[in-house]
Amino acid sequence: MIGAASAPAFAQDAAPTAGSGVSNAEAFGDIVVIARRREEAAQEVPLAITALSGNALDQKGVQAVEQLRDVAPGVNIGAQKRDEAQFYIRGQGPGVINAGQRNFSSVATYFAEVPIPVAGPGTFFDLQSVQVLKGPQGTLFGRNTTGGAVLFEPNRPSDNFEGLARVNVGNYDRYGFEGVVNVPFGNDLGGVRVAGQVERRDGFTKNILSGQKLDGRAFESMRVSVLLRPAPGLENLLIADYSNRDASGSSAILRGINPDAQISPNVIPAALQPIFDENFGPGTKIPMYLGQSGTLVPIACTSASLPGCPPGGAFGAFAAAFQGGGFGFAPTPAVLGVLQQQQQLGIRKVAYEGLNYNRAQNFGITNKTTWEVTDNITLKNIIAYRGQRTDEGNDYDGTVLPLIAQFNEYTQDWQFGQDQFTEEFQVQGSIADRFRYILGYYHEKSKPAFDPKISSNTFGSLTTRAVTNTDTSDALFAHGEFDVTDTIQVSGGYRRTWDKRKASLSQFSTPTGECVLVDPQTITEDNPIGTIRCPINYKAKFSASTYDGTVQWKPIDGVLLYAAYRRGFKSGGFNLPAPTPDLESFQPEKVDDYEIGIKADWDVGFPLRTNLSLFYDKFKDVQVTVPIAIATTGIASVARNLGKQTNKGVEFETVVVPIEGLTLSGFVSYLDAASDITLPFTPAIKGRQAVYQPKWKYNISGRYAYPLSDGGEIALQADFSHQSGTNSPDFAAPPPLNRFPGYDMLNARLEWNKVAGSKFDLAAFVTNLTNEKYITGGYPLYSQIGFDSVIYGDPRMYGLSLTYRWGD
Repeated sequence: MIGAASAPAFAQDAAPTAGSGVSNAEAFGDIVVIARRREEAAQEVPLAITALSGNALDQKGVQAVEQLRDVAPGVNIGAQKRDEAQFYIRGQGPGVINAGQRNFSSVATYFAEVPIPVAGPGTFFDLQSVQVLKGPQGTLFGRNTTGGAVLFEPNRPSDNFEGLARVNVGNYDRYGFEGVVNVPFGNDLGGVRVAGQVERRDGFTKNILSGQKLDGRAFESMRVSVLLRPAPGLENLLIADYSNRDASGSSAILRGINPDAQISPNVIPAALQPIFDENFGPGTKIPMYLGQSGTLVPIACTSASLPGCPPGGAFGAFAAAFQGGGFGFAPTPAVLGVLQQQQQLGIRKVAYEGLNYNRAQNFGITNKTTWEVTDNITLKNIIAYRGQRTDEGNDYDGTVLPLIAQFNEYTQDWQFGQDQFTEEFQVQGSIADRFRYILGYYHEKSKPAFDPKISSNTFGSLTTRAVTNTDTSDALFAHGEFDVTDTIQVSGGYRRTWDKRKASLSQFSTPTGECVLVDPQTITEDNPIGTIRCPINYKAKFSASTYDGTVQWKPIDGVLLYAAYRRGFKSGGFNLPAPTPDLESFQPEKVDDYEIGIKADWDVGFPLRTNLSLFYDKFKDVQVTVPIAIATTGIASVARNLGKQTNKGVEFETVVVPIEGLTLSGFVSYLDAASDITLPFTPAIKGRQAVYQPKWKYNISGRYAYPLSDGGEIALQADFSHQSGTNSPDFAAPPPLNRFPGYDMLNARLEWNKVAGSKFDLAAFVTNLTNEKYITGGYPLYSQIGFDSVIYGDPRMYGLSLTYRWGD
């Protein structure tokens, strides 16, 4: 569905006057989308789509992926790292999230039609459009998804010599540069386009112990595109892209500490005792204990026989702990004091040791070849290689306590790296101008780039986690569209997918290099501590058929009605490690999706567009996750298959040009995404809204453009959005820790385009004008681990932008 979000696509042109005879398509500047793998106007596609042009992204101030939540109905975004968003569409979101673990999301992200692991910093420059496709995408796109897909389409080389240079400055010492140069080869032979972006901004959260400014932004990105047309009907597009991030890392703001939480019996080597002495005073033990009742057993007893420890060494300590009721930490002043300190500091200051950082590199080469063999047959091939490298240091609990933190203990540059190769071949054609079809094959292989080493400090235990993932996916697909009459069309598709997945996990003591990974499946009554094993290996195969069918009808010009059915599929995966044999792997997720909608341009004397869609999704074997603590492994997200879930809702978008120069737009969406049953010890509770899913969202936008006599323009843009509260993944936490509050967002932008008739554009902008304090994600582990820390969204940001454009 396209409407409010896409309205500003024509914003630099004067809006038509009422009764001027200008069509809605001309007024609203229909964005070309590739939802059916060919170029079509969004209003002509029987599918709910929100599309934003590159100009609309600028005018709405969308400079980071998480901001898409404010401009697209049915979309929400959670985050465990700033600038790395996890998409949720219509109640479906990411899969298992563990350090180094690779599992498929319900929402796939694409760049130039190629799946990418994450759309982080360096994505939002020189874009043709961002397209949000809602509902299962199981027959036409590279990966099967049950929630939707987000497509980032870069600008292609054009036949004009053109470009731009842009400088941005703002508060928190922000400065950035963006440049684009497009050089055509002439004679319709293609061209080359080079684009780049550099961005720096200080953090807005201060660590009062280290002095570090967290939540900063520092990245540079470059993209080179070469388009060749060596012969009539033959076209080759090569895109090479690279981005590098070296930022200060995200802040974690402590909201609550639970002294009764159950934690893992992670071993604390005796050599680490001086750390606890330093933090809590000589001779003082860290205020964490084994056992919830009776005699409390210090965790240190699991690694050394100390005064006051039960007899029998580590075995005796574990035995006494189990008899005492489990694992937890006691409510001592040292623990509760850190919560009181954070409450006094507020949400823009923290107090913990160490330096957080977030480093990443993403790069790729994509080649698209299109050959129009005849007027009715076109061959298309997309081959791509993508690489991802990450290295980070984060204190996830946000305290001076050694609860859970990640860092790089080794000399290798990167903790984790994954390489991906994809190949897609299509045959597109038509028969008698009434039937169009696509036949295709898709192959994807992802494998580790090197041996990973992800070090962490979990409850004082220094360990290194090594996770390797090798995934292969192959699929055959077919799609067809038949024009029954001039106004009625039926379409549908089928896809068969085969997935092969392998993974391994090892965990070593960081100081000694010895394996400390307990295979939970070896824990028995005779062996209550289990067997140490490195690595633990997993493998599985998954396959499924997906299909869809759509009927569309155009009763009058400008009005499209449609009804669609789609079967979606998301691959299964592993739990690393599996706490019990039955949880070693989880099965694929399937959905039956039903949608009806109307896309309409109305002739009411001025341009008016209204788009409406209603959907009803029945899920089977929904994959739900819950964080748990496993002996010596630390924190892990364990996925299970929920029996059934029903998601249903409505989305409405509109845009209108009531008078010359004024464009008003808006959307409203409602989502009911609740489990049909209760699965004990998981967030799946009958009637409870799925996590991170607001029931209500709405947006109101306005843009007024006043033309000047010298050819320039003064324009004022304002956007207001509201999102209702959402449920936290920590379903067992007490209020208010089991919820994330709703919030309002107000952004504004004032432009002077073609300043004094020149080629310069000047803009002043502000985001989060009211300085709203809102939560975007975090680590809500109050009931499972004993702490709840969250990530807050950006404060008020403002600045100036100066752009120089040139071109033929």
